[in-house]
Amino acid sequence: MIVVRDRYYALIYVKDLNIGVALEYLQAVKMKHNKETKIVVMGAYNSGKTTTLEQICHNRAKVEYNGTTTALDYGNTRISGEKVHFFGTPGQDRFRFMRRILSEGLDGAILVVDNSNGITPTDQEILGRLDEFQIPYVIFANKQDLNSSDLDIDSDAPVIGTIAQEGEGIMEGVEILLEIVKSHQ
Repeated sequence: MIVVRDRYYALIYVKDLNIGVALEYLQAVKMKHNKETKIVVMGAYNSGKTTTLEQICHNRAKVEYNGTTTALDYGNTRISGEKVHFFGTPGQDRFRFMRRILSEGLDGAILVVDNSNGITPTDQEILGRLDEFQIPYVIFANKQDLNSSDLDIDSDAPVIGTIAQEGEGIMEGVEILLEIVKSHQ
């Protein structure tokens, strides 16, 4: 369990969490002072958010129960020499409050959509919030191996076809998002 007390301090208690990853998480909470980039990976339940984050970051932690994210996923990596922090949100509606907490101070977002299901009400809600707050984002039309048809979506954001389990399209989508984030600064 990770309990965020406010923007700069966190109480962490996670059984068997690598201490190095925990320290990286605490540094990420303060990253705005260092001008590091914060990306939040969002989407509906079982869309592939955790798998997406695992393809991006080798240094990561996750809080899950029976394979379902219950608090957050976290990882970081260096891209073009800059440190980028990735936070994955739970997809179940009962954890929607975590999306709000993890989205504080974000620079950009990745919306992971299960292309075999299409846009869900959760995805619609996320899209509305991202547009409302003018957050740069890309959409990963994930699970292209199950359904490769075009995603029916009303958004001007780039849509990248991905197969998260194989890493296909993931890094290309991250690079596109980082370019969009840079152009908004």
